[in-house]
Amino acid sequence: MKALVPPATRLLGLALVLTAAGCDGGGDGASAGSQNVVSEPSRSAIASAPPEVQASPMAGPSIQTLPVMTRPTGAEPSQETIEAQYSPDYKACLNSGDAAKGVSVAMGACVQAELRAQDDRLNGAYKSAMAKRGPAEQAKLRVEERAWIKRRDGECEKHRTGGTIDIVEIPSCLLNETIRRRIALQPMAG
Repeated sequence: MKALVPPATRLLGLALVLTAAGCDGGGDGASAGSQNVVSEPSRSAIASAPPEVQASPMAGPSIQTLPVMTRPTGAEPSQETIEAQYSPDYKACLNSGDAAKGVSVAMGACVQAELRAQDDRLNGAYKSAMAKRGPAEQAKLRVEERAWIKRRDGECEKHRTGGTIDIVEIPSCLLNETIRRRIALQPMAG
């Protein structure tokens, strides 16, 4: 079974590969297909990178160096904890057919199906949490949930590159944030 790579890590890895391949106009003069070697990013690529990446450009892709969505304080589930919530169907989908070959459209279909399933689970937790609260607490939770949706959508939209990888990256971000939110709501739901 293939390991599931967090979307943010794949995106940073892709950016480093593209930078190393000379997509910033630099390059080493070698023909595009002659070598498949990843080199260190150029100084111009590092200077144009986000501050989080500039701070540690040679450390390699690391989830810790990427900006994360601002969330309320408290115990934050790790990426490993979030991935443990993925359904077996999702893992099977990503590891079969065109999705296993890295075809964005097929991978995106897998992510969308899992997002729908996890959104249903979140809605169940939300409804259960609402049922256990009085009118004032329900109103507060409703405002909090709407603010979370707005934050989630805005933060995940920041991953948009304009390429076909958006078919995978944006829904993957939404998926992980949906799972994270359900984990946060679960104690309130009982």
